[in-house]
Amino acid sequence: MADGDSPVVQGRRLAKELRQLRTDTGLTVQEVASRLECSPGKISRIETASVGARIGDVRDLLDIYDVDGERRERILQLVRLSHRRSSWWHEYAGALPQEAMRFIGMEDGAAAIDDYSGNLIPGLLQDDGYSHALISTARDRTTTQLNDALTVERRTSLRRRRQNLLTRKGAPTVRFVLNEAALAVRFGGAENMARQLDRLLTVGGQPNVTIRVLPLTTEAFAAAGGMFTIFRFADQAVDPPIVYYDTRTRGHFCDIPAEVNVYEADFDEVLSKALSPRKSRDVIKHWAAQHRDAA
Repeated sequence: MADGDSPVVQGRRLAKELRQLRTDTGLTVQEVASRLECSPGKISRIETASVGARIGDVRDLLDIYDVDGERRERILQLVRLSHRRSSWWHEYAGALPQEAMRFIGMEDGAAAIDDYSGNLIPGLLQDDGYSHALISTARDRTTTQLNDALTVERRTSLRRRRQNLLTRKGAPTVRFVLNEAALAVRFGGAENMARQLDRLLTVGGQPNVTIRVLPLTTEAFAAAGGMFTIFRFADQAVDPPIVYYDTRTRGHFCDIPAEVNVYEADFDEVLSKALSPRKSRDVIKHWAAQHRDAA
């Protein structure tokens, strides 16, 4: 898809428009919910794009906000675009939590991505063997059981397809920063890790991809212990940056400007502490050789 064409990005635009319209009319979430005879939580979920807005609900909201003419039709078109199911990742509905599917939609529509993955190889860079080993050890967030074999295979396949993003026409610019410790662990065994690091060297040679490593000697920094991804879009006036961060049990999105600024400052800090791309390649080669020797 072209920058910003993802239905998830369109849904975010819709939520932003509806939130702005309510603010402009001076109505509270509770007042709008009362007029629609629904819960305030429903209005909040629509305004944060946590759920897909139904076209009937949006028509009712536009009636409340007294919106007609071209602007009304443009907003209703956003509803239609946000409900498209032509995107490839919809084939995997049910294989991942909703917030993870939303992540893929943001990723697909981004013009630039900054990713700090801490002690893990980022999903866009993972070899199948690494993905399989990592996903096999994850627990289902609702049952607490380890992922079953079918789920592991589907999620590994989805992760592989996500990686087409890096080589497609109009691919985003992506900057990855990861800890050197991520190169040392042996997900799937030593031989598999050697292949995984070879993949880093290959993908890192693409003009739109930068991979940088935080050495083991790095001193304390604000983002230590966390992982996050910043998505930026072609027209930031229409689609401002949004941050995704993951916890043990769920993922979260944040587009509050003051909070996004904190993550942007954190990413600038890890960049300042990371090795240069050339020196990072040397460290990756070193660990690849270590794994081959062990294998």
